[in-house]
Amino acid sequence: MRTMTGALGLYRVPIFAVSVLAGLMLFVPFLVLVATSWTSGSLLLFPPQGFSLRWYEQVLQDPKWMDPFFLSLGVSGVATVIAVIFGTLGALAVTRLSQRSARIVRTLFIVPIALPPVAYAIGLYGMNLELGFLRGTLVTLILGEALIALPYVFVLVSAATGKLDPNLRNAAVTMGAPWTLVLRRVELPLLLPNILAGAIFAFSIVFDEVVLSVFLLPPGVVTLPMKMLSASTEAFSPALTATSTMVSLLALIVLALFAWFSQASARRTRKAASK
Repeated sequence: MRTMTGALGLYRVPIFAVSVLAGLMLFVPFLVLVATSWTSGSLLLFPPQGFSLRWYEQVLQDPKWMDPFFLSLGVSGVATVIAVIFGTLGALAVTRLSQRSARIVRTLFIVPIALPPVAYAIGLYGMNLELGFLRGTLVTLILGEALIALPYVFVLVSAATGKLDPNLRNAAVTMGAPWTLVLRRVELPLLLPNILAGAIFAFSIVFDEVVLSVFLLPPGVVTLPMKMLSASTEAFSPALTATSTMVSLLALIVLALFAWFSQASARRTRKAASK
């Protein structure tokens, strides 16, 4: 079998060069971001003026930054839970439908990806005005973000449901197990890595959502992305880069935990298969 290096032939050098350039474009801005957040001065300069963590301390002690952070965390968390539940159930439902019905349902679940964010936000804003009991609440924003994240969960979980052995489900049903038990003890454990991957993707997408927040947040309420956007237009201070660095590090920690969990699950699966 030919290796990937041999298969690329003369294209190895340009492909390697493009890969290195893409990596630099990804990591160099992040390194500059981190460096500027360590400055001891009051201006955003690179290289930074001295070394200090005072901007991190200021952000962590300032309610103007922490309140939007916790609000974004709560809204994104609830929206992610909703997206994971319905995205997983939708992926499981597709496996039980006919080929034509499954194609239609799959299309309906993926359609939200193609919706223009501004048009979608305006539509939700109009619904918010028509339904008076939703005014001044976060319900519309949470549901809107959940719908945006839903296709990503559905696609990732569907990739795993296509690999499920139908004989496992049939054997459990034959032995008298109700569908709830089959779902809880047979299917969901096998889908758990993909469900977690979908949850991470969903959370990362809705946590940075700005368009819906602009239209649907009650007056005086601000999420972290909106706070960062307003800070970048008013006064571009090291507090903004410190906040961005902490959010990026939090995302890296979550990804590292997911990678560890995936490897642990794979080891357990191989160990169980070898017995």
